[in-house]
Amino acid sequence: MAFDLDGTLLDPTGSITPRTVTALKSAHDCGIRIVLATGRPPFMMGNLIEAVGPAITHGVMANGAVVCTFPDGQALHTVMFGIDRAVETITRLRMVDHELGFAIATDVGFAAEPGFAARMPIPSRVPTSPDVLGAIAGATVAAKLLVFHPHIGTQDLIDELAQHLGSDLHATHMGTEVVEIGPTGVDKASGLKWLCDHLEVDAVDVIAFGDNTNDNSMLVWAGRGVAMNNAPELTRKLATDVTSTNGEDGVAAFIEKLLIDLR
Repeated sequence: MAFDLDGTLLDPTGSITPRTVTALKSAHDCGIRIVLATGRPPFMMGNLIEAVGPAITHGVMANGAVVCTFPDGQALHTVMFGIDRAVETITRLRMVDHELGFAIATDVGFAAEPGFAARMPIPSRVPTSPDVLGAIAGATVAAKLLVFHPHIGTQDLIDELAQHLGSDLHATHMGTEVVEIGPTGVDKASGLKWLCDHLEVDAVDVIAFGDNTNDNSMLVWAGRGVAMNNAPELTRKLATDVTSTNGEDGVAAFIEKLLIDLR
């Protein structure tokens, strides 16, 4: 099973409920692998890994750019792009709109400009810098570039950014009020496929859960795609199943019924 976080596995406050923790552990005890599939990088998963424990074994992180093991967050597979390309993109976008804020993950660490941490629904220790370009000295590659704006919503920002990116990069939801820019062709489905090939698991045996457009690719790729009832209409239409909202423990409800049916 692969789970998006914000709007899916986590409740509207950005927390995981005791019922969901119990459901995940029960699925794991039945031999089901639990995989996180999120726009976040591995280092932001500490609280969740602590809450759920060893039931979570792998992650498809950064919208498919990083595949790792848990609880150690050790990367198994990464898709990077050159730091020069990232710097060029930031510089160009700042010329378009000086109110844009940025965060970036590179081979020397992660840095974010003021305002980024406030857009994360769960607490995370994010290094803050007044200018991320001054915080990535010595970097050679970027794993992900994140963009946010004080007044523009994510979908409108995605549409705006798309006009200023080359064919090698694309913009997508991170899952929060942040937009991610990454290599074209890299998404949750590509990352999940890589992990399943690595683990010798067929797509038909995968159940994926999501609530937003950045989940669409994996909901379609998986043998069974489960959309939350709080998902947009297109995401719900692409899924094979729809469960109740994340505010109603929709993931837990689906797992509980599935485990009963398996008995």
